[in-house]
Amino acid sequence: MPQLSNAQLQGLAASNLDAGVVLDADWDDPYPDAPCWGFALFGGPGGHADNTPPTISTQAFVLNAAGLIVGLNPGFVQWVQQDIGGAAATAQAQALAANFQAAFIDLDDDAQQACSDALARLCAVAAGLTLSAANGTAPTSYSVVMASDHWYSWEHWALGLANNVGQPEYPAVQYCQRYAGGNPVKTRSRQVWGAHPILTRVYLTELLDGHVSYLEHAQGWPG
Repeated sequence: MPQLSNAQLQGLAASNLDAGVVLDADWDDPYPDAPCWGFALFGGPGGHADNTPPTISTQAFVLNAAGLIVGLNPGFVQWVQQDIGGAAATAQAQALAANFQAAFIDLDDDAQQACSDALARLCAVAAGLTLSAANGTAPTSYSVVMASDHWYSWEHWALGLANNVGQPEYPAVQYCQRYAGGNPVKTRSRQVWGAHPILTRVYLTELLDGHVSYLEHAQGWPG
């Protein structure tokens, strides 16, 4: 899977950031209706397959009619083993299950953080991304961020690039993100969009080809 060169990271960086810079207007977005997580986790595609955040969240948490969490699906870990597979995904599902009771019943802050971390990492692994060392906590040039209002849910996803290489006066991390079906992917945003109080960051060892297919159409990409 691809990694960006220093020249590419430098080209994608910017000193003055606002809501973001739209990609080349003459390039047709191949996934114009993809959700925010479609780009951040998969590099473009949407859909609701088993390895996407909506399905994972539905399989993990039991909600009441008002949309409030009331429990963890007792078969969640087994579902991950069978439908997603792999030791990395299973480990994240087990971590979520192990911390759920303390998070939900005891309202333990550390347990809630552990559940948010496990959910974000599980979504990343299920999408085919590789976590950095130390369970995705070792900083790299690439990250995905799950923005949430609650420890058991997500509201928005963004791709982070540490692209101030050789330009320390620029923001250390800049974001590429999209709104579901409304905007094309934008690059060089200073922050994750939306006023969500929980930002769970997962560092990656590389990107997917789909990410690069968007980024290479951004202003500043080396020719």
